[in-house]
Order: sequence, then C-alpha cells, then structure tokens
Amino acid sequence: MKRYHGVLIALLFPILLFVNAWQAFRFEMLSREVVGLEQQQHDVIEKNKRSIATLSVLRSPARIRDIASGQLGLDRVDSNRVFTIQLESRR
Repeated sequence: MKRYHGVLIALLFPILLFVNAWQAFRFEMLSREVVGLEQQQHDVIEKNKRSIATLSVLRSPARIRDIASGQLGLDRVDSNRVFTIQLESRR
C-alpha cells in the first residue's frame, strides 16, 4: 500500500508542476491581452476627446456666421422683414 502511494505521488508531482506552469503561462497571456485592451481603450478615449473638441469648434456660432457670410454670401435679415405664418390644422 505504501508503495502504491509512493508511485501515485511520483506521478502526481510532475503533473501538478505541469499544471502550475500552464496556469502561469495562461496568466501571462491574459495579462498581456488586458494590457493591450487597456491601450486600445485609452486610444479610443483620446480619439473621442479629439472628436468632441473638433465638433465643438465646428458648431461654434461664430464659425457658422463666418461661413454663411464669407463663403455663401448670406447676410443677416432684419427682424422687421421676418414674417411668421401660422396654419390651422384640418383635423
């Protein structure tokens, strides 16, 4: 019976060492993947920040006014030349 335990321990020891090494390998691979995903997340967040800043510049009223007058030749209309028409609904 003691010999059986000795053989069993002799067989289990290399198996457990292999499992430990495999787990360490998997941990290292997953750690590298997490670092890569964190870098991708950081890049996407920075790109999003740049897009928001660009959008705020493009939507500024001063820029729109400059484009309307400079490129399109539009002028501001006096408020007395603006008419409001209200239509009744036909329900």
